Amino acid sequence: MHRWFDDGWFWLLVVPAAFLMAGLMALFIWLRLTAPRRRVLATLRNISDRLLRNVVLPDGIGGHIGIDALLLRDGRLYVLILRDAEGAIFGAEKMDQWTAISRHRRFNFRNPLHLMQNQTLAIRTLVPGLTIEPRIIFTRHAHFPKGRPEGVELLAEFAKPLRRPKKTPEPELDVQLEIIWSHLCEAAGVPQGKETLALSS
Repeated sequence: MHRWFDDGWFWLLVVPAAFLMAGLMALFIWLRLTAPRRRVLATLRNISDRLLRNVVLPDGIGGHIGIDALLLRDGRLYVLILRDAEGAIFGAEKMDQWTAISRHRRFNFRNPLHLMQNQTLAIRTLVPGLTIEPRIIFTRHAHFPKGRPEGVELLAEFAKPLRRPKKTPEPELDVQLEIIWSHLCEAAGVPQGKETLALSS
């Protein structure tokens, strides 16, 4: 008696189809999980003249400090701390811990203002002649019921005045800015012109 699962053609068709479905499912899940991060990166690329992400730089006192993003725009260097928190954010300058409360969870995180000060000092030792603009950027839908400290912004409001039309060519830098950016790339261990390699992490 011939059984359908004994047919070699059946398995030749079913096994590749199963692998294809599994691959498509994995791709769908990956795209969904990484969508917020990819949106943030696309926004930062759009508004920057030059961009470095997730780099480590000398801190000026013999150590090193991690930087979420360095964004050069119109002669100003924005030093960004990116926080992926949503819901109600409760924080103030003198609080050691800030709190995020959403519908799904509540958690505490260290006051990022202290890190912002340390990062700003470190960057100023590297590029003393450049205007430094430190920011703490919340990348999701967050609000601040008790007010928010200076330097804290939502990504949408930070990006709004800096947005460019899509497919705008990368702006050219003047000679002095090019030297400064080259120095930052060298300090971060990223070859100039290869900054995009540091963006995926």
